[in-house]
Amino acid sequence: MTRLKDIVAAAALALLPALAMAQEPAAVYITAGQSNADGREYVDKLPHYLKGGYRYLNYTNVTSASDGKFGDMKFGKRFAFCDVTNHFIEQALQADFYAIKCAYGGTAIDTAATYSHLPVWCADAGWISRNNAYRGDINTGKSLTKALTEGFADCVDSTLSKLPQGYDVKAIMWHQGESDRKQAAHYYKNFKDMINYMRNAVYAKTGKEKDKTLPFIFGTVSHKSKQYSKGVEEAQMRVAAELPNVYYIDMSDAGLLPDVLHFDSAWTEYLGKQMYNKLVELKLVDGEKIAVQKPSKPHPGGTQRQPAGRPKQRAAGKAER
Repeated sequence: MTRLKDIVAAAALALLPALAMAQEPAAVYITAGQSNADGREYVDKLPHYLKGGYRYLNYTNVTSASDGKFGDMKFGKRFAFCDVTNHFIEQALQADFYAIKCAYGGTAIDTAATYSHLPVWCADAGWISRNNAYRGDINTGKSLTKALTEGFADCVDSTLSKLPQGYDVKAIMWHQGESDRKQAAHYYKNFKDMINYMRNAVYAKTGKEKDKTLPFIFGTVSHKSKQYSKGVEEAQMRVAAELPNVYYIDMSDAGLLPDVLHFDSAWTEYLGKQMYNKLVELKLVDGEKIAVQKPSKPHPGGTQRQPAGRPKQRAAGKAER
């Protein structure tokens, strides 16, 4: 009998790490922006470690529709930096996590910087109160900011609030700015208003005080881009210096596709890894940083990609599904 008790006790102790992990709130990560957030590099350049897909990622894109439900992430024709980031989050956590995306190419924050047929990220108090969320039809809604925040609210109502372990929104990851180059003088206020609106909307749904200053991480625009604006970049730096928990990743020397607008495969991967490392640095992922080097200069066959680093995996508490 004593031997049986010892075995039961040992088994219980062995289960403690798994039980502790199961009780941790599910991590939620948000990605948003314009085309470099949406992804413009073709999947024939997909990093080898992404070709097997994901095991623990629960994914939804709320750009033009939202039912609050998550599913598997399936690659279409292109991939983005967040796909790389999600891979390394998965390797670190080895447990279910949730990713919400809202991205639309060619979109601006300033309504005067874009075309009438495109939705915008404007969060000016007066404008956003008069406009509905974009849901695939510009005639019924123009706001991408509301598409994101209302899409997040749908996810909470339909899925996240029903998770037995609860959920925790970790960060918003962002890339945008090219389309605002003609209204760069307004970008400081526009960018600041948008970040504050997003944070307040998340806080209104979660009720967690920390979400009033939810970490916001963005990549800058490459100086090689034909849509680079010094004014936009300076406004972004100013916002990062003034608002709490706003951080940037320097992409000023990033290599681009032949369109001279979008990150090539190596730099898409670079930004994805740097986003992951920033999440680790801020303790928004329980993992270790990975080694990252800037891609080498382009060769005739295209930009060479550095070998992928891999974060240290947890030894215990691995979820199965």
